[in-house]
Amino acid sequence: MVAAAIVVTQGGSAYSAGKNSTTITTLKACEAAITDTQEARAGNPDLGPKSAAAFDDLLELAAQRCKDGAYQYADDLLIIARGMVASE
Repeated sequence: MVAAAIVVTQGGSAYSAGKNSTTITTLKACEAAITDTQEARAGNPDLGPKSAAAFDDLLELAAQRCKDGAYQYADDLLIIARGMVASE
């Protein structure tokens, strides 16, 4: 799963050209989005150990993208992570 996320976020302009622009435009907003995603995970304890590890890897990679100023890629990773813990 993490490998798929890396492929998606490393796709460059060909991938992001057709996407909506991200709502994350600052480091502070990016860090807040990570915190929100962590809180979503706390509300869903049903992830298995492999999925939990993949979730943590996604958040770690998103945090690095935030630090790099690559907010679109961070947002893409956080969307995947939030999807992992979404309840219906």
